Amino acid sequence: MLTTTSGFVLRKIPYTGSSVILHVYTKRHGLMAFMVRGGTKKGSSTRTTSLQALTLVEITFLYREKNQMQTASTISLSSGYAPGNDHPGAIPISLFLAEMLYKSLREESGDEELFEFIVNALNYFNGSDFSPDFHLIFLMKMTRYLGFMPDPDQKENCPYFDLLNGSFVVSQDASLHTMDEVESASFYLLIKAEFADRLSISNVQRRKLLTRLIEYYQLHLEGLGDIKSLPILIEVFSA
Repeated sequence: MLTTTSGFVLRKIPYTGSSVILHVYTKRHGLMAFMVRGGTKKGSSTRTTSLQALTLVEITFLYREKNQMQTASTISLSSGYAPGNDHPGAIPISLFLAEMLYKSLREESGDEELFEFIVNALNYFNGSDFSPDFHLIFLMKMTRYLGFMPDPDQKENCPYFDLLNGSFVVSQDASLHTMDEVESASFYLLIKAEFADRLSISNVQRRKLLTRLIEYYQLHLEGLGDIKSLPILIEVFSA
């Protein structure tokens, strides 16, 4: 059945000749792989040269439920897509988030609420002043949709955050993944933050918070593995 769905690009892999493989998280079917024939040809209805990580697109294809890879008929930028943020830090953040999303969103079924959250967040990122905290706040907010949102309720009496159990605890000995008091305080700020907020932390604290947040994901998402784009992102914010 010929169908059209919106989605955002997570990976683009050169194939043979002018063809490419796109991994796209779609509104209707979740994570999908598309064979795009002629994707690098000028004037092609499936031209992919300008498609970068997290670009919002509309894809028309003949949906075959049993196929692990679909063949795209046409690809175009979504009418709701906002051009990317032109700050130098925006590209490494986009590449990092694309990798995190690709490794986190493994369901082969649509989740409209999650999809709308991601699209709205990305449009905010592209249309607003650059924030070095966006990726942190984004990943924290997404834990709600993935089923392991931290519980901040006990922070007043429990100064340590246990990454393994997702809650604030009395003792730093709660598990091998319990943060110290300073890190826990930063983590609490992140839990409460909105996209428009700027976290009152140093770049050193920001880098530590990022590695702890990834650790949190690794503990709660089986098979997440190492994040290859992390060293580049850390380098960008090393100043």
